[in-house]
Order: sequence, then C-alpha cells, then structure tokens
Amino acid sequence: MHFDTGKLKLLFVLATLAICVSAQSVLADAKVLERYVGKWDIRSKTLQPAAATASYQETYEWVLERKFIRGKTGRKQDGSFDIVFGTYDANADGYPFWIFSSSGSYLYLPPAKWNEREQAMDWKNPSGLDINYRSRCHFPSNDRRECYMVIKDWKGKVILEMEWTAERRPD
Repeated sequence: MHFDTGKLKLLFVLATLAICVSAQSVLADAKVLERYVGKWDIRSKTLQPAAATASYQETYEWVLERKFIRGKTGRKQDGSFDIVFGTYDANADGYPFWIFSSSGSYLYLPPAKWNEREQAMDWKNPSGLDINYRSRCHFPSNDRRECYMVIKDWKGKVILEMEWTAERRPD
C-alpha cells in the first residue's frame, strides 16, 4: 500500500486547523456569555404600557459543564423573581435565552446575534408570529450593560417596552 506523504501531511494540517478553529469558536462563544457571569445591580424602567421603575439584583453563573449560563434575580418589588438560562447554539450561530418567572410566565428568546464591533447582543423573533419581540444589550464596559426591549402584537401595538441597566457588583 502506497501513501502519498504530501497528501497525508495536508490532511493532518487541515484536520488540526479544523480542530483549532472549532476550539476558537467555542472559546469565543464562551467569552461572549462570560460577560453575563457575576453579580449585578439592575435598574429598570417600564416605558409602556404604564411607566414604572424597579431595582433588584441578578446573579449569573456557569452550569452544566460551562455549556449554559444560569441567571437568578432577587425578589423584585412586585414579589416576583426570575430564572434565566442562556447558551450558544452552533446550528443557529446565536445565543438563545429562556426566562422563567415565578409569576408563571416564561419567554423564549430566539438566538441573539453578537455584534463584536458594537459590543452588543441583539434578539429578534422570526417573522410570522403573532407577537414581535426585539431586544438589545450593549456592553459599554465589562462592568455595565444597557438593555432595551419592546414586544408588539401582530397589529404593531406595543404590549411591553422596557429599558434597564446592569452594574456589576464588586462582591
């Protein structure tokens, strides 16, 4: 049996490159999610349907062998609290999040796209749904995130519009 050593070397180099690119992609994805990890002070403003403000704390940590981040809020002024899961979905090349509230509501956020240049994560639901969702979290620094969200019904009427800031806690 004859082996072409040149082709074997090329195959080895390509396989090694594929492994390195895949590892770099996983590291880059983890780096984006890592931005959420830690303890945060949240200040939120509901803009619609009725103006309101709220303050609470939020903590994110890695779970399930660093495949997911899990966030938990402290109790909010209305008595509710949330649990959040986020991950990277390679098939969608984005970051889906799931938000579960003690009020009984839940929300699936289709995979967000990370914009490296703007240091922002953008969510937008697929077209054709009865409810349209759009959100953005901008990270002006490692210790601050500024977010906005709007949910509209199929007629374009705003159901909920909010903005919030998160400041990393020193502890």
